[in-house]
Amino acid sequence: MFPVMKRSFHRGVGFCAYYASFFYFLILLPCLDRRETDLRFRGRLKRATRCALRAFGVEINVIGEEHLGDGSNAIIVANHSSWFDQMALVASLNVPVAFVANEKYFRYPGLRTVLKKLGSIPVFGTAVSDSLQKCRQVLSEGKWLVIYPEGTRSPALMPFRRGAAVLANQTGLATQPIVIHGTEAILPRKHNFLQVKPGVITLEILPRIHKTDRQSTQQYMARIEQCFVEQPDILPSPAAHRSPHESQAHTTTPPGTPQSDSCPTSLLMPNEPKVEQLRSSNLVGGFYLLAATLLTALSLALALSAHTWIWLAGQFGLAVAMIQWFAILHEAGHKTLFRTSWLNRWSIHAAGLLACIPGDCWRLVHAKHHYWTGWQDLDMTTQTLVPRKLHRFERLVLNVCWRLWIPLPATLYRLNNYWNLPRLWKIFPRPRERRLLVLNIIGYLAVYLALGTLLGWGFVARTIGLGLLITMSLQDLLILSQHTHIPMELANSQTDPHTHNTAHPVKPFPPLQQEVFTRSLIFPQWFARLILLNVDAHSLHHMLPRVPGYHLHRLQHRKTANSIRWWKWVLRAKSIPGEILLFQNRDQTGFYF
Repeated sequence: MFPVMKRSFHRGVGFCAYYASFFYFLILLPCLDRRETDLRFRGRLKRATRCALRAFGVEINVIGEEHLGDGSNAIIVANHSSWFDQMALVASLNVPVAFVANEKYFRYPGLRTVLKKLGSIPVFGTAVSDSLQKCRQVLSEGKWLVIYPEGTRSPALMPFRRGAAVLANQTGLATQPIVIHGTEAILPRKHNFLQVKPGVITLEILPRIHKTDRQSTQQYMARIEQCFVEQPDILPSPAAHRSPHESQAHTTTPPGTPQSDSCPTSLLMPNEPKVEQLRSSNLVGGFYLLAATLLTALSLALALSAHTWIWLAGQFGLAVAMIQWFAILHEAGHKTLFRTSWLNRWSIHAAGLLACIPGDCWRLVHAKHHYWTGWQDLDMTTQTLVPRKLHRFERLVLNVCWRLWIPLPATLYRLNNYWNLPRLWKIFPRPRERRLLVLNIIGYLAVYLALGTLLGWGFVARTIGLGLLITMSLQDLLILSQHTHIPMELANSQTDPHTHNTAHPVKPFPPLQQEVFTRSLIFPQWFARLILLNVDAHSLHHMLPRVPGYHLHRLQHRKTANSIRWWKWVLRAKSIPGEILLFQNRDQTGFYF
């Protein structure tokens, strides 16, 4: 009891001293100092930061200070896992530093003042060229610009973006890698200053890296990233973002090889259940199946009305119901909707009929999708989006449909991945798989043709036509948000250009490494849990594919890397042409969602 009270007391003292020191040095003293200069401000900021670190019981060691050179400025590239990273840099480096930071940090009054006085640069997702211009201006003034190439705080080293390399190429300045050790243990991401733990931060300043004329920005950034990957105490990034030599060293594991989907300790909060406790339930699965059935029946009844507004309500209800059936298909395909296997099996076909996707085709294709996530040209669902030169007609159709909300991508996604029998026949060579594919596609087509013939195609179009169009448009956004415009690896980049053979076959990424290749949309909690079965927690689902979707909300205290509110993603995605969204990634365009 007493150690806990003592620890809480020290944290409270540190918390108060942190704010008191910054108030004294950065607010009170400037009011009494009429000779405010950049040098005096930086001196006060350094003293305030050191006082705060001392109050928290944090020490800083600096290794390799001689690598800072003769005093000429450079672009500092550092890993980023905690708010204490920038505090350690400010307190330890005797050079004028400025930071490249997300524009949201410039909205906080006190922090905004500090960042602006340092000469820091706000980064807006759609104004990369303006940010680069401001960065060049700051560097021309002799300041040292700190860039976190991961783009966000993360306990593991995330893929590096190429902004620092582009800036080095434009200015001719060298990059100064600084490896920061120990800040994650002192204040992890998503923790507040009342949870700071005493410890030691080590700044390891590595030799400068100069860009050669023969190096591309991608090769230069890979060279910088390798300095951080080689550090023994830094959790490495996925293999797709290691050096080419390391990537080629991997060997292929046969499909079906079990991959670890255990949950790391950093993923769970202390009061959260263990992954092993989150099991499928026949009762919960039955609830979702019954809810979708009732919603569909009610919507069909409304859609048969002659009253226009009631009919429109029915169409909208059908659109929502078909989204729910898509989520049920996804869950049953993972065999996690019900605990009983045969219930999952029949649910696949019931949901597939209403989601317009053959059940077994979905199950087989989706299994390969999870196996090859991260390799864009090996993942069946992303193969068609591998960067290529588009014909003028393709660009026109794609951009017009995207702008007018015509669900072309969602339609092609279904047809090419789940109805294209010649393509599926080549990908799945086993006789049993081929038999299932043929029976599914023929059987589903027969059901649709029978319903259309018996009820009349005009009656079917009037009853479900608008609802189908709405749901396809909405699913267009849901499906495209999950993997598009995210940097992925290409397996054919490992191919020998002379023999056209893959000398070193690539290896699938384990589930826990797939977070960086996925995106999660944040919906209202009631909609996510009741309608989507938490399909929107897409990154978490890829990391823990055996956890039932309707339990994922119990693990969402940890925000995954590429998470964004659904309406923000829709607005930003619709602001760029469809060809750019689908066939390029954020490292190429500089457009970060």
